[in-house]
Amino acid sequence: MKLKIVKCDVMDGWYLIERAEHDGRVWVEMTGPNTSALRCSARFSDADVEGTPGEMLAIAEAIETHAEVSFRRCAVDARTEPVTFWSPRNSQTPGAVTYAEAASLAAEIRATLAQQTAAPPESSGAP
Repeated sequence: MKLKIVKCDVMDGWYLIERAEHDGRVWVEMTGPNTSALRCSARFSDADVEGTPGEMLAIAEAIETHAEVSFRRCAVDARTEPVTFWSPRNSQTPGAVTYAEAASLAAEIRATLAQQTAAPPESSGAP
């Protein structure tokens, strides 16, 4: 399954890792007699894997070095295949992809964040 990084529409400086291809559905699923969960077809685990640009870059680094890293709302374990992703705060079930798919995501994270953080050239102050 191909994954992609998406800039959050409603929060500045916040990114999500999602399925590259999905139908956009959102629904409520009963998870117990008195509990329910919001589901989204973009998610590849049972919760959003999301975080700051620095956390996304750390996710990319962990994938590239076959390591594990964890933050409050995003984590990856790339020490073995499949590579697993989850939200430590919200996930019950991690999402899993092949190492090749995770490596492709790491490259996309780096490219996307390089574009987002590219600063305009500084002015020399000369007229």
